Amino acid sequence: MQNMVVIEFEDCKLVPLPPADPLRTYTAGETRGGVDRSDVKPLQIIQPEGPNFRVSGNFVEWQKWNFRIGFTPREGLVIYSVAYVDGSRGRRPITHRLSFVQMVVPYGDPNEPHYRKNAFDAGEDGLGKNAHSLKKALVSIGKDDGIKGYWKGNLPQVIRVVPYSAVQLFAYETY
Repeated sequence: MQNMVVIEFEDCKLVPLPPADPLRTYTAGETRGGVDRSDVKPLQIIQPEGPNFRVSGNFVEWQKWNFRIGFTPREGLVIYSVAYVDGSRGRRPITHRLSFVQMVVPYGDPNEPHYRKNAFDAGEDGLGKNAHSLKKALVSIGKDDGIKGYWKGNLPQVIRVVPYSAVQLFAYETY
């Protein structure tokens, strides 16, 4: 595992694909020969008194629960220090650390090419492995392109900003 090398891979089972079902296309009812439901009332999510949770940095308080969130490059999303505030008993620790490694969501659409896709929502190629520090990005640009790399794409921004800034300066100096 530490060397990130696949030693052996066995896959001997042939699983046939389900037949394509024209009624499972998630399109409007009229396009597939049916009718959309008319008895569904509209959903409105409003919170006139504000949300039921508070977030301060990586600390979340929600109803009587509180926890910290973060992520790691290997595991992705991590929830830790989960506790429940239980009246007179005070803050009760529930769990120290939860991680959602390799959570696979097989959506099951039999149409081409979706039948062979799975969404690895956390871990495989999502939250953690593609997150890099700003320092690492800046060092990489410097190594690959030199000092010119830091100015790549800057000309369109200058062309956009200079006239706007000139008008602002003129208006500030005049009025």
